[in-house]
Amino acid sequence: MIRHFIGSQLTMLATFFKTAWRNIIRGRVYSALNILGLATGMAVALLIGLWVYDQYSYDRFLPEYQQAYQLKFTKESNGEKHTQKDVCLPLEGALRQDVAEVAYVSPAFGPVDNEMAVGDKKLLPEGLIVGNDFLKIFRFPVLQGSAEGALKDPHSLVLTESLARALFGGIDVVNRIVRIDNDNKKVTAVLSDPPVHSSLQFRYLTLFDEVGATGWIKAATTNWAHDFFTVYASLKPNVSYLQAEPKIRLLVKKYAPVIYASTKEEVTMQPMQDWRLYTDYKNGVAVGGLIDYIRLFSITGILVLLIACINFMNLSTARSEK
Repeated sequence: MIRHFIGSQLTMLATFFKTAWRNIIRGRVYSALNILGLATGMAVALLIGLWVYDQYSYDRFLPEYQQAYQLKFTKESNGEKHTQKDVCLPLEGALRQDVAEVAYVSPAFGPVDNEMAVGDKKLLPEGLIVGNDFLKIFRFPVLQGSAEGALKDPHSLVLTESLARALFGGIDVVNRIVRIDNDNKKVTAVLSDPPVHSSLQFRYLTLFDEVGATGWIKAATTNWAHDFFTVYASLKPNVSYLQAEPKIRLLVKKYAPVIYASTKEEVTMQPMQDWRLYTDYKNGVAVGGLIDYIRLFSITGILVLLIACINFMNLSTARSEK
């Protein structure tokens, strides 16, 4: 009985396919237009959907990316507020001291391109000068060494996999010495290369500590007017930005009242998932950027698919009348 039922169903499906094929052959032009129109609409909508997904996936590969932020200054000029991503180094210490909701803070500068030498091999890769907490905020996969101790020693050097292979021919290079601009540094860790979906692109990391002790950064460590750096921070688990925002916003007013009096300079923090999407600010608020194009293309994709479906149904209805 079951075999008979299955056989009858297969026969019915075969009949349906034969009938459909005969109708397609009989109306070749109509069938081609109908199928091509629907297929084109679906393809366009699919491509737009993949692009939108690709843009939204930036920086979200990192663990705990929801807690990572970039600090920005909002200044008042001619009655308007202007937001900038370049901030000053003293902001790091102020955050650590005044904002208990902050777990880690790291200044950053770059990209910088310093000559690296291992024996007779010389390269000129781009890297970042960062603080001790950088790899605690941004947990890039570690292939060799430890993220916890990678940026403790002032002479620490963290390489990406591609740079380690270029310099040494492999990634088992922890404790090896690399010469950077007449200074010897010890490799403390090897990271996976930042993927293309990372806003942070670098081939190596070095520390602020050594440069700031006697170098050009030293003068900026206490000057609230030197807005040449980037500062990143991460909030503690289960802490929202709204909880920390009142303290963060008025740090300049507390520590640099003269600057605040002239510019009404305030501190804001932008979450990592918005770095690529929201780059346009108006009166201190992120209002647009790439997100505008994402919304436009999303609406376009939906409309194209809707029009293709309506066209397919109209042609099919008209054909059925015959």
